[in-house]
Amino acid sequence: MDEKTLARMIEAVNRHMPQKTRTLAEMLKEKDPTIKAKDGNEYYIEKRELEFIAEHVDELDWPRFRIPVILEMNDIGGERVVYVRDKLHAEFIKKAFGFDRILNGILTLYMYELPEIRRKLRTASQIIFRVSLK
Repeated sequence: MDEKTLARMIEAVNRHMPQKTRTLAEMLKEKDPTIKAKDGNEYYIEKRELEFIAEHVDELDWPRFRIPVILEMNDIGGERVVYVRDKLHAEFIKKAFGFDRILNGILTLYMYELPEIRRKLRTASQIIFRVSLK
């Protein structure tokens, strides 16, 4: 498989990702908050998940805190790890779940830690898949 084919496959897998992220502040004001995905579908974000996030994020950061929380799955030397690259997302996960492996502003999670986060943020987090080609 060549690199272009692999890149197209990864892009297809990531079609559930939002066309555009939205802020926690604006979504908390809505009765039925949704996000429109690249695949054209609208995805409902559960209000209780947004409220859980709001409990752990300083209210001054709500207008800058983007939804969904992006969990970037990577395969490194045969081991899967999850990166949280957004600084506000990383700080939120550290505070809410106690995972504290932040290096150069990036939080690293292990696969066994993911279910706890996904249980609490089933609709407010999304997994994106990345493949390093070199």
